[in-house]
Amino acid sequence: MDVFFCKSWFRAKKSPTEMWSEDQAKAAHEKGLPYTVLVGAIEHPYCFLEVAEKAVGVSFLDEHLRESLSYDFQEVEPGKLFLTMATYREFEGDTDRVISGTSYIFGRDGVVATRREFFNPHKLETATSSADVAANYSPKPKFGHYGDLIRVERNS
Repeated sequence: MDVFFCKSWFRAKKSPTEMWSEDQAKAAHEKGLPYTVLVGAIEHPYCFLEVAEKAVGVSFLDEHLRESLSYDFQEVEPGKLFLTMATYREFEGDTDRVISGTSYIFGRDGVVATRREFFNPHKLETATSSADVAANYSPKPKFGHYGDLIRVERNS
């Protein structure tokens, strides 16, 4: 798995800002400062991680570099992350226009709130259910070790 480091991912331009060396990113990681990891390639990453001191966001990109799936992890105990939200987006054809999005908000108690939003015409559906959230936990990554966070399938 090739990884590259940068200051951030510029969503509107679908490109990284300020490429960083591994040493720069490692220094940010050790100080708890935010940095971004590109997985796969610089120009067309499979996904990117926005790493901060107490949270990690993972965005999976489709062939048009649109965020089709994103995960939000929060540190819930020292060294332990929990997937608090997953969002799936559907787009209109090859455009960047989001036609619907579904967010799953996970509670550590197993409660899952689902929010599905359609944009044209606007409609919002909400539901609550319960699930086994054991697979939502992940160790806080050591620098360079992001494999557990970039798994699309989280139920194992």
